[in-house]
Amino acid sequence: PKQQVRGTTPEPVIEEVKAMPKIDKKKLKMAGMVVLVAAALGLFWWKTNSWPIAAVVNGFPVMRFQLNQLMYQRVGPDALEELITKRLIEDELKLKRVKVPDVQVLEKLGEIKTQLGGDEAFNQALTYSGMTIVQLKGQIKWQLGLEALVEPSTDSAVLQERVQQKVEELRQKTKVWRLTGAL
Repeated sequence: PKQQVRGTTPEPVIEEVKAMPKIDKKKLKMAGMVVLVAAALGLFWWKTNSWPIAAVVNGFPVMRFQLNQLMYQRVGPDALEELITKRLIEDELKLKRVKVPDVQVLEKLGEIKTQLGGDEAFNQALTYSGMTIVQLKGQIKWQLGLEALVEPSTDSAVLQERVQQKVEELRQKTKVWRLTGAL
């Protein structure tokens, strides 16, 4: 028998390696690209809860960014101002450590139901507004938090004026950079 030199591979193993099918590098690259694109689409969907293609018309895609641009042109500035205001208030609530208990939110929700005339009218109003009960509770919590930042008043007009003054005060002391020219 042949003596094997240390550090060398025996001949049968070399023959087995030579007999293994060769991997086509082009196919491997293509498979890698498909996996990468699928992962990117999955990540996009996971982060945005939407697909990059909003619709397909006569075989041609309408891209999400096109839809976003059109929507921004129509309602964007107002929506952006609302988001900025909301962020300013949320930051102030955190800074002042204002917490709105769930019980207070439920009480306010009960008041709204009573004002509307009961559960049926409340549900109709909710459906008409396009809002879910969870969204409404979040809105109520946010509004109650905002009201907690100002001096209380039983006069709703006075309270609304104080809330508006608080929002303006927050806007004055905060630098907001609008980067909408890129859209």
